[in-house]
Amino acid sequence: METSVWSDGQVQTEDFDTEFLGDRVKVRLLRHAVRMYQSNLRAGTHKTKSRGELHYRKAPLFKQKGTGRARVRHQAATQCRHGGIPHGPKPRDYSYHMPKKARLEALRSALLSKFRDGEVTLARSFSFPEPKTSRLAGILDDLGYAKSCLIIVAERDDNLLLSARNLRRVDVIPADDVNAFHLLHYRNVIITDDALASLRKRTDES
Repeated sequence: METSVWSDGQVQTEDFDTEFLGDRVKVRLLRHAVRMYQSNLRAGTHKTKSRGELHYRKAPLFKQKGTGRARVRHQAATQCRHGGIPHGPKPRDYSYHMPKKARLEALRSALLSKFRDGEVTLARSFSFPEPKTSRLAGILDDLGYAKSCLIIVAERDDNLLLSARNLRRVDVIPADDVNAFHLLHYRNVIITDDALASLRKRTDES
């Protein structure tokens, strides 16, 4: 498969073997994986008060007879403004987990879909001796990745992290932490050689 390769400011096209990623993209598995990762990000702190949790005076709002209105016990009634909410949301934990093999298979499918769509660039040398946002922005502009890009590195690189911190929709993630949701969340992906080796090792675990 033809893949873009960036090296010392030059972009070339090389043949890349994606056999280790499988032969097809498993869309249903990707959907379940993305739903899992998004659910695990939810705080689950939503809360409304029922009529029993409100503290208003217990006296009726108006007399029961002669007004032509329906009788109301007190202000916490559900039909009143600022009254209780029946069957409202309560705090809950939305997180759940897929099996490890399923998560790795989703990672393989996400990588394969990116390679097939031509949204991956392999970086032969991607080192930053010092934090330099303008240099990283220039590289992304040359590649056409300025709007959305995920940079996958082998290990945490503080200089690269500082260079990408002020760039909108650009993120740097170590290869051991990347998942299918990260790959699908960003339009384009840059993978260093060392990170690619780590991804190969991870996907071969199952």
